[in-house]
Amino acid sequence: MDNPDTASALIGSAHENGAKVLLSVGGWSYQDVPLEPVFMEATADEAGTERLAENILAMCEEYGFDGVDMDWEHPRTDGSSARQYESLMLTLSEKLHARGKLLTAAVLSGATADGNIYYDAATHTDAVLNAVDFINVMAYDGGDGERHSPYQFAVDCGTYWRETRGLPAHKVVLGVPFYSRPGWADYGTILESDPSAWSKDHTAFSGMEVHYNGVDTIARKTRYAGENLGGIMIWELTQDTSDPEKSLLQTIGENRR
Repeated sequence: MDNPDTASALIGSAHENGAKVLLSVGGWSYQDVPLEPVFMEATADEAGTERLAENILAMCEEYGFDGVDMDWEHPRTDGSSARQYESLMLTLSEKLHARGKLLTAAVLSGATADGNIYYDAATHTDAVLNAVDFINVMAYDGGDGERHSPYQFAVDCGTYWRETRGLPAHKVVLGVPFYSRPGWADYGTILESDPSAWSKDHTAFSGMEVHYNGVDTIARKTRYAGENLGGIMIWELTQDTSDPEKSLLQTIGENRR
């Protein structure tokens, strides 16, 4: 781990405040190298899957994490990745739950920005969904511009996992973005350029029109998640502003159930 002292301090602070900390494994890339081929190679056979699961568990226990959030982006319907992903998740579930730790998964949106089903979401099989404690739905990156992460997109994603896949509300956590597309600029940085950016979902930044979630949209999504799903996930916290009057995190806190 690159910053073990930071991890230990964060875990200690969280535990003092009655919160849990999970180790996130994966992501889209590491140092600009896509991780999907790495996961595929690591789980190519049963021995590799077991070895990866044991190493994840070892890091989890070494630092005192309360569980693991698996972020394989992303298993696909073609080829063998769905089968390999399921094998890894079931192995992790058995090992972690035996030690009283959580297993969660960052999953595809489930719906497209046009309201259709995202076919690769099926790779999160019923067996995987039964094995995890909850899923973090990446209800963003629906596309550039206004397709990025509008309110209706969030509802369509929640509907897919709740109704189409039949998950109970407490197992579906709605992801919201703290950044824009195109450009991937932080909300806090956008606000420094346009002090009124908090009150809308798009503005001019770095010579282009960028779309993001302002305070009102974050508030609506939070209320929707509180009434219909299990909560809110953020990507990611350091992209917020330190101004409490315009903070997206503060907005979530004020609008949660």
